[in-house]
Amino acid sequence: MATADLHGPQPQGKVPLYVNGRFEPFLHDDAISGVVIDGRSRGRIDEQVVGDDRLTFKVQLTGAGEYQFNDAPTSEIAGECLVIAHQPPGVVKRQIILDDTEERSVTLFFPRLDNGRIAGFEDDGQEVRAASDFLAQRLVFRRYQLPRAAALCAADILDPRRSPWTQERFRRAKIDELTCLLLDFFISQFKRADDHGLTEREVRRVRQVRAIIAEHLDQPLGIAELARAVGTNRTRLNTAFRAYYGETIGQALQKERMESARILLGEDALSISEIAERCGYGHLSNFSLAYKAYFGMSPSIARGAATQIVRPA
Repeated sequence: MATADLHGPQPQGKVPLYVNGRFEPFLHDDAISGVVIDGRSRGRIDEQVVGDDRLTFKVQLTGAGEYQFNDAPTSEIAGECLVIAHQPPGVVKRQIILDDTEERSVTLFFPRLDNGRIAGFEDDGQEVRAASDFLAQRLVFRRYQLPRAAALCAADILDPRRSPWTQERFRRAKIDELTCLLLDFFISQFKRADDHGLTEREVRRVRQVRAIIAEHLDQPLGIAELARAVGTNRTRLNTAFRAYYGETIGQALQKERMESARILLGEDALSISEIAERCGYGHLSNFSLAYKAYFGMSPSIARGAATQIVRPA
């Protein structure tokens, strides 16, 4: 079993023997580091990495791997996605990457500083404090749909076609941009529920819509039907819902479906096909793909297992 960390900081300019292609570590003045990978694995990689208390953002355009922490079920990360992880000191991560796996990714590491804060968290606002409290001694390993702006930014960083005298300056600027995009994405999840600027009536409406969504997972109502049910129009409903919950109605439906499926899989009372039908999926294959894309593991792997994968509420 290898002991080097494929996605950890490496000596500048040194390409690991198990990566065939581009491998470029970098370090910012503010202690934020990272690595750009554009290549293929050379041989099967099976390694263990000990946590060192840093927040990690991996923007993956292509790639695939399996990850496991202690007794948690294996998480499979494949294709375009954003992975946010925090590995407390001493927590061991096992990662497996198959031979000849193509990977194009940009990973950023935000270490914990001497004052206890995470590098890059300069503001002392409510959201930053909530995020810092959330990360304290907590294992986080979560796959997200990759924000389009972050995907485009990572693609620019990975593009080597510019002349040498502009490439490094351009890459530094894009890394700064990507850093800001990812920090904003993470911090936005800790926005206070009452910081939305809505009237009490609008709040009642969006809460009612959320309840309707949860009650009709097997046959969800369209946005126009939801708007009529609460006495507003679809444009106002969409705007108010996003302001209050920080996500679209479609995203909320997907979250409700996946969380319901996760609970039902843990109870072991229904078959996976029955759970798929109850959560609004007419075909088991569609449910399996959706569940794996959301949680990073298939329903069969998650079946009956108590997961340690944590994400913000």
